[in-house]
Amino acid sequence: MENDPIEKLIALGFSEYEAKAYVALLRENPVTGYQLSKLSGVPRSMIYEVVGKLIARGAAMSLRQEGVVRYAPVPPEEFLDQLHREHEALITALQRDLSSLTAAPDLEYVWNIEGRENILAKAEEMVRQAGREIYLSLTPATFPQLRPALLEAIRRGIRVVVYSPEPLDLPGGQVVIAPVSEEAQERVEGLWLILVIDQKEVLIGEQLGALQARASWTSSPLLVFIAEHHLRTDPYLPRILVCLGDRAGEIIREEDRELFARAMESHIAE
Repeated sequence: MENDPIEKLIALGFSEYEAKAYVALLRENPVTGYQLSKLSGVPRSMIYEVVGKLIARGAAMSLRQEGVVRYAPVPPEEFLDQLHREHEALITALQRDLSSLTAAPDLEYVWNIEGRENILAKAEEMVRQAGREIYLSLTPATFPQLRPALLEAIRRGIRVVVYSPEPLDLPGGQVVIAPVSEEAQERVEGLWLILVIDQKEVLIGEQLGALQARASWTSSPLLVFIAEHHLRTDPYLPRILVCLGDRAGEIIREEDRELFARAMESHIAE
């Protein structure tokens, strides 16, 4: 198709016969319908119908010379300029019409993503689209692929806060060390991330096995809030418990103590 004008004309909406007839007219004109049939390969029984459609498109014109009707092409520059203007006007009108039909988006849906590369590609896209702030929890194994996008976001003036069980090299960003207990370590190895941007979107990914990963993305305000609240408050919990000391046992309900004990284990691991 690269060097075939007929294929390009067909892509613009010409029929094959119309495209062949127009190209033939450009090569030789003016010609009679009989001559154009021979030049283009369009059957004689179809040529006058085809030429009529070209004239209607504004791609050809008829000329009467010495009582004989002949046909000539409208110059390509003139015809294509007109076609371009018509398409622009049509697209503008269609954008307006379709926009009026579009329902408000449902912010509560959850998009499931399968595969490590697909998940990380979505994470990179979110980071590059961030306009104000990024909160991200991940493992050191996941960090290298997202680092270039995070550095670019920092250069754009985006606030970037990353939570990791180990120190990370992220100049200009804030890295918060968030230790993981041995019990939880198996669950967070490999791909593991929680990404929130601009309090609008959240991506939560996990590794299910050596070759399987999945994630969920949503812009549900409630789920975005829960994820960001988790990221921004969990690192402080062990320190708060240490400050409370013995009083923690009085404040925390018995059925919740095991959960808080795990948080303390993370703090001790630090």
